[in-house]
Amino acid sequence: MTNEITTPPAPHKSPRRIGTVLSFVLALAVLTYVGNWFAAAFWLEGRIDDWAAAERAKGNEIAYGTLRFEGFPFEMSILAPDVLYQRNREAVVETVATDRLRLSAKPWAPLDLTLTAENGLTAVQKAPAQGTTVTLTSAPDTTINAKFYNSGVLEHARLSAASGRLVSHREGDPVGPREAARLGATTATLDQADSVASHTDASAVVSLTTARLETPALKQLGSAADHARLSLEATLRGALSGTDATDLALWRDAGGTVDIDRFTLSLDPVALKLNATLALDQLLRPEGAGTLEIKGFDEVIEDLISAGHLTRDAAEVARLVLGAFSRNSGTDGTRVVSMPVSAQNGRVSAGPFTLFRFPAF
Repeated sequence: MTNEITTPPAPHKSPRRIGTVLSFVLALAVLTYVGNWFAAAFWLEGRIDDWAAAERAKGNEIAYGTLRFEGFPFEMSILAPDVLYQRNREAVVETVATDRLRLSAKPWAPLDLTLTAENGLTAVQKAPAQGTTVTLTSAPDTTINAKFYNSGVLEHARLSAASGRLVSHREGDPVGPREAARLGATTATLDQADSVASHTDASAVVSLTTARLETPALKQLGSAADHARLSLEATLRGALSGTDATDLALWRDAGGTVDIDRFTLSLDPVALKLNATLALDQLLRPEGAGTLEIKGFDEVIEDLISAGHLTRDAAEVARLVLGAFSRNSGTDGTRVVSMPVSAQNGRVSAGPFTLFRFPAF
């Protein structure tokens, strides 16, 4: 008779025990996420309070109503009612206000923020000494996407507005506030370096596009176009800590410059294109040089004649002078004027023509 030794089968884990462990792990994960959500939300609120305190210490005014937390669980959303920010510069008072500002971010990316002015915003720049006020109002749901470096320095910002309205007013003007422009489908971006070591380093890149720019100045120039398209891209070189006269002077003295990489203004059938490098003179006026291209200048001259800005004799002289700087476009054969542009001693000139003058800062 043979004795056989058999190994008993391994005991199976109880399904109930496995379910208990999974439930515990899931509950722990949920509690951890909830804790992180509230921690991130309160951290964000603390950063807002710290920023407001720092601005007040500079003499600026910050005001907002009771903050309300929303968006749980997949978004941190803070609704701030009756927001007012007023910056007092040397000769200018700047104010931005909105009655409903929503700040939102993902809990796992609290440095990547979206600010939405749900009912639009109003920005006012007032120069008491000159008695001038400029007011910009934007459409509802104007948004600003902002991303920050870990150091707290702004890395990227993008403003998007469906439309806007610019109004200017000068004290004593019997007409009252005048509409200066209407903007449609406008975006503006700012990309900024975390640190700048040299005046040749690109500290910021700014871009602006407006799909539709309506302004009375078009009619005053005699243009048949009812709107223009605007595009700008510029690179700031050197560290600029602010926009007051002292900040600008320090930036200038350190060798700071601005490269206008691309500026285009199109009002069919005319198009302007400019690139230039600018600095500041001792009176903080732009100085530098670049190149201006004008496509469709024959039409411009005819519009100026029709509007009464040029006589026929002056127009013929202008055609002769501009013709010396012209070439034929490689795309459609249209004549294109390409001429040097300079800014010096407060005067901006294109070729032999003085365009306008800059006042001192």
